[in-house]
Amino acid sequence: MNILEDLLLQVAFVVTLIFAFQLFYSIGFGRFKYFRLTQALLFGVALVLCMTFPVHVTDQLSIDIRIVPLLLGAFYGGVETTLFLSLLILLYRAYLGMDGGFYATTLAVFMCIPIFMYFQSRFLQANKNQKLRIATGLTVSYCICSFLSMALFIGLFDTFLSSILLYTLVMVAVVLVFVALNEKVKETIVKNQQRLAEAKDAEIAFLRSQIQPHFLNNALNSIAVLCVEDPPQAKQLTLDLSQYLRSGLNFKQMDTFTTLENELELTQAYVNIEKARFGDRLAIEYEIEADPNRLIPPLILQPLVENAIKHGLMSSVRGGIVKISVREADEKLRFSVEDNGCGMSEAKRQEVLGSDSGRRGIGLRNIARRIKLLYDASLQVKSAVGVGTKVFFELPYPSDRRKLDDKSDDRGR
Repeated sequence: MNILEDLLLQVAFVVTLIFAFQLFYSIGFGRFKYFRLTQALLFGVALVLCMTFPVHVTDQLSIDIRIVPLLLGAFYGGVETTLFLSLLILLYRAYLGMDGGFYATTLAVFMCIPIFMYFQSRFLQANKNQKLRIATGLTVSYCICSFLSMALFIGLFDTFLSSILLYTLVMVAVVLVFVALNEKVKETIVKNQQRLAEAKDAEIAFLRSQIQPHFLNNALNSIAVLCVEDPPQAKQLTLDLSQYLRSGLNFKQMDTFTTLENELELTQAYVNIEKARFGDRLAIEYEIEADPNRLIPPLILQPLVENAIKHGLMSSVRGGIVKISVREADEKLRFSVEDNGCGMSEAKRQEVLGSDSGRRGIGLRNIARRIKLLYDASLQVKSAVGVGTKVFFELPYPSDRRKLDDKSDDRGR
């Protein structure tokens, strides 16, 4: 019974450290730069503690559960972690003494590590039940290798034979518990990530559905005004808009990127409608220094131009200029829309970006929310009364340009 109690004490050491690793992984640090290093160090500390406080079967024989962190490190840490833990075992065992136990440990490690590394890729590709079977088989294999190594360098005796059976049973049980726990944690994390992605996709789809009718409503309202003031011009602009919508704006595909070129064409179509309406009161300047094939979320520039025209310039009799800038720098696209119109106070700036500002602020709020969801980026607004307003933001390049072609695999953009 003392042997079992001592083994359970070692299990407690491993449980504490492995639980810390699971907690570290579950809160999202799996993408942390030094995650693998932290993982290897935690397994290494667990391994050293097991070897520091072994179970003394006889004066000549001591056993521990180093197999647990070693095997888990091999399964989940990769080749580098496996080699690191193996070297740590040999170095620490040499530090404890160059006796028969050291040679038995060395032989067992050299016998088992190639097997562990061979099965690692198979383990990662297996389902949960298969992983449990692989873990059981490799644990038993290590125990057999340890048994043979100790028999060769230490010898056989009755106490050793009974202890090795108990040792094997405990090792298999502990490894299975940790593998099952790790798979459960990973499964829970994946499900939570899927739920978050679905919620994020639903919100982005809602924002897209909100902004598209908003654009059409404003564009058609402008054309309606021209129907009274200049019917031929209204007819031509209606035909132009219809042609563009057929070729450049697909309302059925709510989950695609568009190109910068398409977004600029849409913006130009809207500007043409407004220029026909407001004439010389409206001037547009473009500063485009970016690859026209860059992928961006659709309807992310036109609403800003619309806000600048309607709320920045046309509230003044004199009108003004809208400057549209898109530049590439440091693997980012930098957008800005600036007008020299009426501007707004700080209180008004906060209001139009708020959640209760009504339809007047729909363009800014919508775009700010979408780029936050898609890129964790922020939309900036600078404004001064009587001077004008500048809206600007940065987007990183999309990592997968195939999203434009493979629309069904994109996540709600």
